[in-house]
Amino acid sequence: MSLEVLVLGIFAILIGLAFVFAGFRFFLILLPIWGFFAGFVFGADVIQQLFGEGFLATTTSWVVGFVVAIVFALLSYLYYWFAVVFLGGAAGYALGVGVMTWLGFNDGFLTLIVGVVVAVILALAFIVLRVPKWLVLIATAFGGAFATLTGVALLLGRVPLADMRGGIVGSFVNDDLGWLWVAAALVLGAVGVYYQWRATQRVEMAMYTDYMNPGMS
Repeated sequence: MSLEVLVLGIFAILIGLAFVFAGFRFFLILLPIWGFFAGFVFGADVIQQLFGEGFLATTTSWVVGFVVAIVFALLSYLYYWFAVVFLGGAAGYALGVGVMTWLGFNDGFLTLIVGVVVAVILALAFIVLRVPKWLVLIATAFGGAFATLTGVALLLGRVPLADMRGGIVGSFVNDDLGWLWVAAALVLGAVGVYYQWRATQRVEMAMYTDYMNPGMS
């Protein structure tokens, strides 16, 4: 196992689990970290799609990945609405590229365009709907779940680093048990949505109790 696979796999698991179970509660803290991770994958993927190079196979893809990652992380930290829109855009890009990968369009400019189009659509949805609670819960829980399972698959050698060009949704397409990875991610995502919903309910109930009984706290 190479060092880059080890680092990327562990990082994907840690940030993924954080989003699954605490994405809503620690939204502003976790988004810059997610911005770095998603920006790195996006930057490296753009180089791969435009120039036909292997995913993270050249120094250029690594450098571009890190530059985009740092830019996205900083913008997510400094500007709340960029972070919000970026969450929707990142989820849309992963979904668009993942679906195209599963349909057999593994490489090429068309896959990149579809990913960007779906990213714009979901980003606009986040703006128009003003990021309601359930939208954030679903995006963080399922995005984190796919990131977590991708990290596990990387560490187990089930998904080679090159398959990350399909994003966290499409990275399992070349694995014989790809459907099982996706099913596990969907289950983990559903658990995350429920857990976050229950956790936010308890927080809201405590705030309501403190408001109604100020002398009790």
